[in-house]
Amino acid sequence: MFLRRLSTSASAALRRRRRGAKDDGLLPALRAEIAHELSSSPSSSPPSLHSQDINDFAAVSDAPRAQDVLLRRRGGGEEVLVSALLAPLRFEGEEPLPRDALMKVFVSKPGVEPLLRFDCRAVAGDGDSAAGYDITALSYHEFPGDGGDRKYEGPDFRDLDPKLQTALKEYLMARGVNSELANSLREHLLQKEHIQYVGWLKTMEGMFTKDG
Repeated sequence: MFLRRLSTSASAALRRRRRGAKDDGLLPALRAEIAHELSSSPSSSPPSLHSQDINDFAAVSDAPRAQDVLLRRRGGGEEVLVSALLAPLRFEGEEPLPRDALMKVFVSKPGVEPLLRFDCRAVAGDGDSAAGYDITALSYHEFPGDGGDRKYEGPDFRDLDPKLQTALKEYLMARGVNSELANSLREHLLQKEHIQYVGWLKTMEGMFTKDG
């Protein structure tokens, strides 16, 4: 997917059109990209999260045009919120690397403070590495949105004792935040972005067709 490259070309083309220049190559390039994307994944229907993919979680927010998704799980006197969105594109030369997803997990108990926040990264399987997720940070908040530049939020997660890191990962897994959930969210967000990208391309195609 060459979103960054096409976005730059389209913006430059718009500036040139305002000056009266023609862009004979842009429309074919847009159509070629649309054909490529549709051949790789022809579905144009908004994806939906299925209950078997997200365990006991329910989707709170998953708007077709939004880039993120929010899940909630209640049980055992606790509430677990999981928000996720795709990490920025990374390239190796001109080749895009597999996309990760960034997850934030909040665990709270009604009437009990503070609440825990885990920052996680859902990763694709690569070679001998299995798909799953890693915890990248842990902090606590007196209330949702609490925080500040001067607030101590604990050490770097990588500096914690390995046994404590393992115990914290098991804590999340016991609350349904496992590798299957992380992978399902990552795949869902990839499919969602693909549909959004094709829609963007078609809008651009229609704009330049009308201008022609």
